Amino acid sequence: MKYLVNKSGFQVVVLVAIVGMYLLFSPNYDWSDGNKQSPYGADFLQEWVGAKLIVTGNASKLYDGETFKEWQHDSQLVGFGWDSENYFPPVYPPPHYMLFSPLAILPYRWATVVWLVSLVVAALISARTIAAIVESNYARDGLPDSPSRNVKSQWLWLGLFLFPSLLFSITLGQKSVYWLLIVCWTWRLLQTQRDFGAGLLFGILSIKPTLFFLLPLVMLRHRRWQFFLGATVSVLVLWGTAFSMVPVESWVAYARGLKTAGSYAEIAGYRIEWSCNLMTLAYSMPGAWVAWCKWAMCVPLSIYLLYCVFADRSYPIVSAEKALMVLATTLAISPHTYHYDLCILLLPILWLVATSSRQGNAYYMMLAVGVVVAADMQELLHVPIIPILLVGIVCELRLRGVLPVIPVCKTIVPSSTSIA
Repeated sequence: MKYLVNKSGFQVVVLVAIVGMYLLFSPNYDWSDGNKQSPYGADFLQEWVGAKLIVTGNASKLYDGETFKEWQHDSQLVGFGWDSENYFPPVYPPPHYMLFSPLAILPYRWATVVWLVSLVVAALISARTIAAIVESNYARDGLPDSPSRNVKSQWLWLGLFLFPSLLFSITLGQKSVYWLLIVCWTWRLLQTQRDFGAGLLFGILSIKPTLFFLLPLVMLRHRRWQFFLGATVSVLVLWGTAFSMVPVESWVAYARGLKTAGSYAEIAGYRIEWSCNLMTLAYSMPGAWVAWCKWAMCVPLSIYLLYCVFADRSYPIVSAEKALMVLATTLAISPHTYHYDLCILLLPILWLVATSSRQGNAYYMMLAVGVVVAADMQELLHVPIIPILLVGIVCELRLRGVLPVIPVCKTIVPSSTSIA
């Protein structure tokens, strides 16, 4: 029975059960053609509307706020009505919406169902990829096969689905599960020394620039030229294709919106209790202190985190520890990350759960509990706990790598002897 969790049939049953629970019990996937407080499919609505504008020949209006809002509230188009005072603004680059074009061909209701199923499938594939990475790591280290080792890697999918950030991502119809999948496949390709392919794949993440920027620079630092070349080719093809589909005025409008990237937390509707970057530390301060804290606290911490990543030589680039350092730093210094973006940390954390259980379990539980209590901590104490935890993780990994290992000395107690 304990090996059942690794069988494809069982995982299909799990997939169907999870999708069924979301469709039956989640308010965000409860279809109604009447008026709703929040939209069916949650955040997926803005991806679908953006892609719909492109496939219907209205790409010139992609970043026109009024048009974007009007299409989201067009009950004839999306099939329902919802709070007309709210809407999701177009904040992503044109290639992002371009990749959603196939789903925009479907009616919104069924496109949302397909999207939900794809998120759960992506999560399962991510879990299997992490398990493959772990097994390859075992083989590289020459560890003998054992039932306990197999069970540990086979149960990783359960830890993945119990992680609050992943559940949060699926509930909100967010793409973070796909970011996790891209990260998992990237490290798997790096592990098998296919750097160019890894770069090609990771280049897709350029549609989410706030998560893309750091790893290519780290690979340059480690002279992994093939990865950087692959990422460059991927970015040029992806963004070049989008440039051919979206008119110049939309690109200009998008570039104009980038001016507010550093002050994203000041936009209406921003949920500071969901934020997990260093800027949250500044915006949690009294109003008069915000600007000062950005420079006196966020900038020095960002520089130190970057120093930890680029100066570190203790861990190989294809290791759980290095992956955790890079990804945690990316989340911390990015201008905008929410709790669901923590999904990408499941790769290194579950990798450590399987190979270094005490360390991996500590990271897992710390972040899982942190996400659950973050809103309460923000409300009661005005303390954003997640960015503090991310800084702590990077610092701990840095110190673990540079401090000498102190051997544990055992005290030998002499046994008593009787004297005749």
